[in-house]
Amino acid sequence: MASQPTLSRAVAAGRIRRLASGIYSADPNADATELISRNRWQIVAHLIPDALVADRSAASDGTPTDGVVFIVSNERTRPLALPGLDVAPRRGPGPLPDDLVWASGLRITGEARTLVDNLAVSRSRAGRASRTLSVSELEEWLVRKAQLRPDGWLTDLRADALRIAVELGVPERRKAIEELIGAVVGTRPVRAGAAPLLTARRAGLEFDPARIKRFDELAAFLADIPAQLEIPEYLPPPAGDLDGTLPFYEAYFSNFIEGTEFSIEEAEQIVANGEVPANRPADGHDIIGTYRTVADPVGRAAVPADAEQFLQLLTVRHQAIMGGRPDRNPGRYKQTRNQAGSYVFVDPDLVEGTLVEAFRRVGSLPEGFARAAYMLFLVSEVHPFDDGNGRVSRVLACAELSAAGQARIVIPIVFRNEYQTAMRELSRSGRADLYARTLAWAWRWTAGMPWHDPQATAGRLAATNALTDSTDAELRGVRLELP
Repeated sequence: MASQPTLSRAVAAGRIRRLASGIYSADPNADATELISRNRWQIVAHLIPDALVADRSAASDGTPTDGVVFIVSNERTRPLALPGLDVAPRRGPGPLPDDLVWASGLRITGEARTLVDNLAVSRSRAGRASRTLSVSELEEWLVRKAQLRPDGWLTDLRADALRIAVELGVPERRKAIEELIGAVVGTRPVRAGAAPLLTARRAGLEFDPARIKRFDELAAFLADIPAQLEIPEYLPPPAGDLDGTLPFYEAYFSNFIEGTEFSIEEAEQIVANGEVPANRPADGHDIIGTYRTVADPVGRAAVPADAEQFLQLLTVRHQAIMGGRPDRNPGRYKQTRNQAGSYVFVDPDLVEGTLVEAFRRVGSLPEGFARAAYMLFLVSEVHPFDDGNGRVSRVLACAELSAAGQARIVIPIVFRNEYQTAMRELSRSGRADLYARTLAWAWRWTAGMPWHDPQATAGRLAATNALTDSTDAELRGVRLELP
């Protein structure tokens, strides 16, 4: 390690810069907060070698809360202030055998000790979160952990936590341990005001909290869409909305996006005759089922008034669309996990509860585009069925628009990649702005098409590049043009 005079000369010469006491960087331009965040544990281990990540920070897997990391240390008692990060130490027993290895040679409390430690009462300071979790936060933490663990985990956790409470010299917390874990397991009553996730679990409607957080973020965005995005408040239904032209293309494009590809002429024959091709019967049923679902002017505008109706409409529409694929369990929720690439959708055991909990946000949204965008993402993100989730999600979205007397949203072939990218960015990083702009462009396109005239429609499809393969379009710099 360089001596202090050597470091001081290097700082004076501009070769390094001082970030905090004892912390230097040779990067002259990087943001200090970002540097600290990237090297957080290496810095903590250097300055507080006996640090044990504990309390709220252990429950959040080491993620800072309000810019604070909580630790146990008997070498340092004063808080450590770094750019963008405060380290708050407290005295206490060092690592137990159950505590886990952490980054940079540090340790983090194991799950049983994390439960015991967080039963200590603490208060928030200067508007920041308290050192330990509240009772509601502990309830949610236990349920979330239980969702990821095998059967019997809670029983083992209870035994370990009861033992550790004695080892740490806090046997009075044993009663709280029994009550908390008993409420999650179902052997003790749930207290009034319990965490929503615990209440849902006991009602048999346990949900995915990470997805609900994303739905909350999207609902908040859609309730007050920034004016600079220039999303129309209203687009009237185009002429021809009630005849077969628009419903045909709505069904055709919705299936094409999912890989059910026919030529327009083939699809027109399937719809006109109601007969599926002998060599592709399931694909033909997909086209017919989707068309019949969106062609009925009354049925396609039906929207749910409550969660029960939502679940009913969801399964009925899935049955109608996927009825030609009995191997995909039409109208029944998935029994095994499904995923797109490495992205895993909601666990089968959490599907119904997540759908119900997410639906509670719909009533707070303006009718029309906001509700349509929310419903589309809700069904797509939960992915409640083995197959057909995208088609059903678009049907439910367009139902919200039809019910509000507005133009529906159709995603043409050329727009497939942009649409899927927007959905993926919203799922993974919360890009609601990109999602809203993408849907709004397709909405404008749909509203401007001359669906009342089949020949004019064919011409406009070509002129707007709607039928161009989306990957070819990207390579050639072609985009969906507005009619």
